Amino acid sequence: MKRSTLATLAGLLGYSIFGFSFLFSKIALGLTTPLVLLSVRFLTAFLVMNLLVLTGKMRLSLRGKPVRMLLLLGLVQPVVYFICENYGIALTSASFSGIMLGIIPIAGLVLGRLFLKEPCSTFQVACALLSIVGVALTSVGGEVRFSLLGTVLLAGAAVSAALFNVISRGTAAYFTAFERTYVMFALGSAVFTILALAENRRDLAALRVPLSDPWFWTAVLYLSVVSSVCAFLLINFSVNYISVAKASLFSNFTTVISVLAGIFIMKDSFSPVQLAGIVIITLSIFGVSFQREDGALSR
Repeated sequence: MKRSTLATLAGLLGYSIFGFSFLFSKIALGLTTPLVLLSVRFLTAFLVMNLLVLTGKMRLSLRGKPVRMLLLLGLVQPVVYFICENYGIALTSASFSGIMLGIIPIAGLVLGRLFLKEPCSTFQVACALLSIVGVALTSVGGEVRFSLLGTVLLAGAAVSAALFNVISRGTAAYFTAFERTYVMFALGSAVFTILALAENRRDLAALRVPLSDPWFWTAVLYLSVVSSVCAFLLINFSVNYISVAKASLFSNFTTVISVLAGIFIMKDSFSPVQLAGIVIITLSIFGVSFQREDGALSR
């Protein structure tokens, strides 16, 4: 199998995993705050990464390499992205936030062209715009709640997600997918833990409440091991061999999976308009997936 094909499948699988994360986040957020969940999630993920290093399953070699770029990568994703996403969603409706996050492919096209000089075809632009239309259709019928601050935060999340792909691809010549993911989780676990402790500084005992609930740990294990370690490794690997434009477009596949998961698992309502949105997103993603491109950047 060609590396570009393998990378495409890895990217789609990574974003498919993210699609189920909303279900588990909903479970965990019924027991604690977003910052506490993010702290426990990334601390657990970072522990798993260290266990892989200590057992010799994975290698880590950062000496003599441009680590500052990895620190920027970790700041963009997960730190800035998850803060902007969580509070942006809290200040707006689910339908509006879904549409705002749906602009990630366009942000990826622009930033990939600007920073990496990647070519951008008319077909890619059309697929990115169609994907946004598809996301909007899947959100039809939901409550629309607008907030200027929430809109700014969601726009920040979209730009952060696109920048993540740009920086990850730009550093792929120096660092493996594992090394990039390791530093991302190191920074994320540190920042989110500090913020969670600051948030609960007057009642640190409240931090123990969710930790004693088995449902909380069920959600955390999926979010940390599957949706963090596995998914981010897959996505960091995929951007080694596919363009930022294509990788960013794959992010909207998360919407398809989350809607389908809501229908089949949570028994959410479903309409023909949502079905049309899912079909449009899927067709736009697979249309770009079959487009040939060159230029792998990593080992």
